[in-house]
Amino acid sequence: MRAVRVASWLGLFALVVGCVVVYPSLPTTIPHSIGASGRAERLVARTPLMWGLPVAISVATMLLLEWLRSRLPTKPALFNFPGKERLLKLQPEYQTEAIRSMQGFMDVMNLQLLVTFALVQWMIWRGAHGQRMQGVTIALLLMNPVMLVAMGLYLSRLQKVVDEATGRYEGRRNPLRP
Repeated sequence: MRAVRVASWLGLFALVVGCVVVYPSLPTTIPHSIGASGRAERLVARTPLMWGLPVAISVATMLLLEWLRSRLPTKPALFNFPGKERLLKLQPEYQTEAIRSMQGFMDVMNLQLLVTFALVQWMIWRGAHGQRMQGVTIALLLMNPVMLVAMGLYLSRLQKVVDEATGRYEGRRNPLRP
């Protein structure tokens, strides 16, 4: 998952730099919202806050998830999933693979959030220049439910890792148990 993590941070850096670089070239008004048709529905005055808000939310979210990710090896209880109680009952050496899976989940979540916020920023930029973004609107509407399914599958994989670790732990404690 290291590649996903690096891609997320490089993408965030590019998003922040791009946001700062294009700000001076924006018109005096930018879209506040974009409808399902891909057309700007309401315009507001261009300000650093209005232009940079999606990027600021993206930065704050990634920093929070990164902080949580870094705390997982010592505090796995911070990650909530079905079966967490069984994981927490295991000795730390049996939790390692599950913690790696949790961190991988958070890396993928960071990347998905970054892509979402980058697309929103791009839609605002295009809307400020009078262009429609119907295809991106549809992509955003479809991408998030697809990612929810992918995250559900990832969580079921995490539960399998916890099941295997529990089996190894129980096998060590009771070698006669099948």
